[in-house]
Amino acid sequence: MTISSIIADLKGSERTLTVYDPTDETAVSSVERHFEVQNVEVREATAPEGPDDFAVLHDGDEFLAASELAELRRAVSFETGLVDATDLAETTTPDVLKHVSDATFTAYGKRRMILASREIEERAWRAGGGELHAGFQFLSLFREQWDLYGRIADRGVDVHAYGVPDWEPPTPEWLTVHDDDTDEIRDSWFVVLDAPDDRDCALVAEEREPNEFSGFWTYDEALVGDVLGHLRSAYS
Repeated sequence: MTISSIIADLKGSERTLTVYDPTDETAVSSVERHFEVQNVEVREATAPEGPDDFAVLHDGDEFLAASELAELRRAVSFETGLVDATDLAETTTPDVLKHVSDATFTAYGKRRMILASREIEERAWRAGGGELHAGFQFLSLFREQWDLYGRIADRGVDVHAYGVPDWEPPTPEWLTVHDDDTDEIRDSWFVVLDAPDDRDCALVAEEREPNEFSGFWTYDEALVGDVLGHLRSAYS
């Protein structure tokens, strides 16, 4: 088992995001661009009752989540502060973005990867325990996120950081460093939460082109377990 094989074996199910009575077509276009590289179809509809500019995510007939269109547009346009966040208590992720589970994606740039990572990191912060495994490709990139991960650790989360050893981080009790110069570590970006409350989740991706990532994120406990099992076996 490798990260590549886990990604290759996953086939995400297609979701539909329905935007009801939009008054801002620019916002709809922004949302469409965000989801065009995922298994999410964006469509517009009219509702006989209810507010305008409201987005509903569903899987077939199953309701998954809903968000205001303006809130969703700000998030996918990186206007909410999630990308540069260091205090997760002051950040919010729209519910729709939290529920595109088992979603595969292609051609994610760095900013979109950071936005997706924030969902897992925020979940770890709120869980207040467990383990958070994060692959930074190079440990020097972990240095840029040190304050954020310190805040997560302050909540009782044990952090495992993976990367090529181009920087030697401090060694507080909450941190385990897995420094390894392998192709898999160089090419992989992952954030995986082993939560104490059965709220496991993971973002796993490979860099297929410079600053262009393909992969998935999931809330499926078994799939998260596969990823954690591989990391623990290969990099113990």
